[in-house]
Amino acid sequence: MKKSQTQSGSIAVLVILIALFMALYLLFLPAKDRAALLGQNDTPTNLTTTQAETSKTILLSQEPGLLKVFDKDTEKHEINAVNLFLKEEPEIIDLSNSVSITKSLFKENVQELKFSIRDLENLDKTTLFFLVNEGKGNLVITLNGIQVFNEDVDGLQNIVLPKDLLLDENKLTLKVSSPGINIFGRNKYVLSSIKVRENFELTNTKEERTFVLSSNELDEDAKLSFFLFCNKATTTRLRVFLNKEEITNELLSCSSSTKNIDLDKELLKEGRNSLLFEIDKGDYLINDVIVETKVAEGGAKTYKFPISEEQFEMILDDKEVTLKMEFSSTDENKKATMSVNGQEFTMDTKEFEFERPITSLVKEGNNFIKITPETEFDLEFLEIIIEK
Repeated sequence: MKKSQTQSGSIAVLVILIALFMALYLLFLPAKDRAALLGQNDTPTNLTTTQAETSKTILLSQEPGLLKVFDKDTEKHEINAVNLFLKEEPEIIDLSNSVSITKSLFKENVQELKFSIRDLENLDKTTLFFLVNEGKGNLVITLNGIQVFNEDVDGLQNIVLPKDLLLDENKLTLKVSSPGINIFGRNKYVLSSIKVRENFELTNTKEERTFVLSSNELDEDAKLSFFLFCNKATTTRLRVFLNKEEITNELLSCSSSTKNIDLDKELLKEGRNSLLFEIDKGDYLINDVIVETKVAEGGAKTYKFPISEEQFEMILDDKEVTLKMEFSSTDENKKATMSVNGQEFTMDTKEFEFERPITSLVKEGNNFIKITPETEFDLEFLEIIIEK
């Protein structure tokens, strides 16, 4: 035990001596070497990035997106018609012109009638109709093996069949109750004009339509127009959504009319946009649906950029102003007329990038660049910089 304690004490002394030696070593090192050893001269990790960022001055940075050629100052997007409805559609099935059912102590005459349901999912109600020409006792009706009726009836009858018992293929069994203690008696029913009426609830209360916009069409508000035709006399609430934002909510009587709705440019977006039409009841046809947008002449995009006095002094001091453009693909020919402060040049490339010096075209103060596409292309990025 004493030997173990002696060994532990020796190890502790050795560790203390090593730590003391290292502290003295660092203390007597030159300051420069000591800082290097402790990592105090490490360059910040973002220094290279910062230097790269300060190697240029950005005058303009945009993401124009899809550019299209337009012959007029408006573009009309025609959208497929929409039929909205919430209605019932009845279907009558003739089961039999006449049946006779009897029951006595020694004999029973039972009738079985079958019918199909073509659309069980949209079935709202099924009703059995018949006329009692002669009746004694209780008429007993089972549907798919489950009793659904047991009464003494006469005249014209209509019985709503339980929806949860209905199948694609159904069987009705008609029989009459027993005469009971009258062992020599007989109960009898004669029925005619036996029919089943199936009422289907047809529902299509909302439908979506889409249309695609280029970046040229987003600078101003657009207009939605459509013709609303009422197929059934009822009042409904019409709601229209643009990209999930409600743009109209109004109560409509059953009349035919043309509707015009302004579309806020803030709700529009480049690429695919969605329109959702919704009613709460009725039967309406919405056709001649058009979204009309405004575009600059030829589908041009114009951007302004300022150059300060200090920046212009840099340009005069032999700094280069460069236009850089990046595209989404290289498999199409991209053509456009470019104008910087009214001075034009052309772009014609199949490459992923386009770059051109425009030093001689810029000026101190307000500047603008106008891009007029001659082919359709997707301009992902546009930048004007002063190279340092």
